[in-house]
Amino acid sequence: MSEVRKAAIPVAGMGTRFLPVTKAVPKELLPVGTKPTLQIVIEEAAASGIEEVVLITSPDKQEITNFFRTDTAYDQKLKAAGKEALLDGLSDLLKKVKITTAPQENPKGLGHAILCAKEAVCDEPFIVILPDVLIESRTPCCKQLIDAYKKTGCAVNATEHTPKSQIHLYGIYDIERSENKFHYASAVIEKPSAEEAPSDLSVVGRYLFPAETFKILEETPPGKNNEIQLADAMNTLAKMGKMVAYEYEGRQFDTGDPAGFLQANIFYGYKNHKKEIEQFMEEVINHSQSAV
Repeated sequence: MSEVRKAAIPVAGMGTRFLPVTKAVPKELLPVGTKPTLQIVIEEAAASGIEEVVLITSPDKQEITNFFRTDTAYDQKLKAAGKEALLDGLSDLLKKVKITTAPQENPKGLGHAILCAKEAVCDEPFIVILPDVLIESRTPCCKQLIDAYKKTGCAVNATEHTPKSQIHLYGIYDIERSENKFHYASAVIEKPSAEEAPSDLSVVGRYLFPAETFKILEETPPGKNNEIQLADAMNTLAKMGKMVAYEYEGRQFDTGDPAGFLQANIFYGYKNHKKEIEQFMEEVINHSQSAV
């Protein structure tokens, strides 16, 4: 079985839910704390043993490519000021993982975006990470999927139980059989109603696919909105008996949604600055009580 060494991350989207800020700043570079969400998910990949990350990007989002360069004018100014150590975290990350790009000139769906990474990934199994989704876990989620892939040899995608009120927001797995946390899927249903959903196991933004997925995507006709849908390729794998929905350990934050983005900042802000946040909250409460 081939080692999983590469990850593909689609970053060509327009980020319209975050307008007007995304008119100037790619949504993948919006920060949780002082780190862009894209850096956080690449750190997850690196901690999982991934050696190369392929960014599927748009020619209109050069800022993303520039972020991972180490020779920009800003880098030179930091060095001249003796402050280059402020970028040590990013520099260390770039020593662990190679960042390459694959252009997506005309976005035609998530499946099309992944297909754009074919040449860079070559004939290897690979991870797909949606950069909107941050996952807090003891073992990196990508590493959990890699370990599950070694046991099954199938496509392995992260899943979790979803509240009934939110089922209509996600792709939902139709499960043929389950073995503890390994759920062998027969299909993926896109955003069903709670009443029509075959299970409560939803698609999460972490996927591990065998190399044959590229051939499947090439043969997948355009679907909804005349786009190549990744879910259609997943359904093909499921019909072949090669799709496992793995119930990962951890908690996800959907930073592609404004409310989820704020929740992630609150969670990680408290996690990284607990003392300062608790002091701030005490001051706010005291001030509110004295103002009554």
